[in-house]
Amino acid sequence: MRVTVTFHGPFRVATGTGRPGIDDTVDRGDLLPASSLKGLMRHSAERLLPDLPQLVEAVFGGPRCPTAWGWEAARFPDEPVVVTRARVSLDEDSGAARRDHLLFGEEVWARTAEFTVTQFGPLPQSDGPPLDRDGHLTVLACAAAGVHSLGAVRRRGLGWVQCTPEDPGIGEELITRFMTLAEQWRRHRDA
Repeated sequence: MRVTVTFHGPFRVATGTGRPGIDDTVDRGDLLPASSLKGLMRHSAERLLPDLPQLVEAVFGGPRCPTAWGWEAARFPDEPVVVTRARVSLDEDSGAARRDHLLFGEEVWARTAEFTVTQFGPLPQSDGPPLDRDGHLTVLACAAAGVHSLGAVRRRGLGWVQCTPEDPGIGEELITRFMTLAEQWRRHRDA
């Protein structure tokens, strides 16, 4: 499955380390890592299927079963631009900038990126109804389409995105399949 990410502004997936003059850096060799993409999609699936953690685990893996899917890091068709942005921390009482709280962080500007999710192993046996490859791809595609932000400082305007899966693409048929699959798993759970 291929997913296109369209950026509505800058984003930052920080490394957790700084360097002289920069408090928050990005990994210029891996701006949007595979592990971040998998985590975003898993979180989206958990939001879409809050009462079906077994279904999410069957697709994304967990302690009892590995996933059959592999994520690759995002590829950028156009060269992304990394810039430095200053931030201040505000005092809650006065609303003024706090002393010694000026931070500099890198952020990335890009138009689009692409990544793929590929089956690399056998589909695991699930604790619920049979889950074939189409069922897995249905959950993965809907989870990808449910991702609308990524990276750090999302509440302050960074990382707003639209994710568009292909093979399968989002449409009425796929959404109906997703809803039917979820209902089958609920009936199985409640039986």
